[in-house]
Amino acid sequence: MSSTSDGRSLSSSEVARVLDVSQVTLRTWEQRYGIGASEREENGRRRYTPEDVDRLRRMRALQAQGTRAREAARLVLSRSVAGTTVERRRQRLAEAAELLDVATIGDLVDDALASLGVAKSWTEVVAPVLRVIGERWAKAGDRNAMAAEWALAAAASAALDRLRVPAPVRAGRGPALFVCGPAERHELPVKMLSAALGDDGAPAMFLSGLVSMDVLRVVSGRFAPSAVVVWSMTSPSADVRTLHTLHAEGIPVRPAGPGWRGLPTVGEPLPPSFPDALAAFAG
Repeated sequence: MSSTSDGRSLSSSEVARVLDVSQVTLRTWEQRYGIGASEREENGRRRYTPEDVDRLRRMRALQAQGTRAREAARLVLSRSVAGTTVERRRQRLAEAAELLDVATIGDLVDDALASLGVAKSWTEVVAPVLRVIGERWAKAGDRNAMAAEWALAAAASAALDRLRVPAPVRAGRGPALFVCGPAERHELPVKMLSAALGDDGAPAMFLSGLVSMDVLRVVSGRFAPSAVVVWSMTSPSADVRTLHTLHAEGIPVRPAGPGWRGLPTVGEPLPPSFPDALAAFAG
């Protein structure tokens, strides 16, 4: 999870701003724990590579979970996650969500993605916390729960945007494209699915919901997708016309999500469970 999209190195002031820590803290981490900049300019100023920033981001995330600085540094340097159980991750994530602490939520999700991978981060950490919060909202109409759900979903989505996963196009097989209905407000599950495929080395692209038919046609013509997955969480966001139009034009569509239930769909529906949906694209 690099701090830049172009892979360039950063100065200490830029890294401090990105991670919301002081430059003194950065120097302390480097001097005491050996986690710092791997490059120097001719004048001796530090330059942080994307990999350096990733390690520092994990250091900060582990400390947010209550891990002591020296132990956090050891875990980062050894790439070990033994000190943090999924139960502890869920607990800390739920606490940050209740506080609407978007920055800490982002750090925690960043660390989970780097340590556990996308699929496990979703199925064992993020989704269970969202489910508990959602159940509280559904039963009691608790506005605090609604706000916590928003904070967690927004921060997790942003963490996926920071995640750089190579998605090589296999010979003779185009990527799976993932889109949402124009009215869909719950895109995180399918965004996670797309990222999990990329994490497993399968070609995938998430296009979100704000994609016109003309753009879909151009993208499909350019990449010859193996499937265009159209996600709908609720029936109002299930755009049957889009699904049928793409299918009629020979684009391989696959409806996904509970919003399509009972509607006249075309194409092979994606399995409802996350692991099964992931397995549907394997091979």
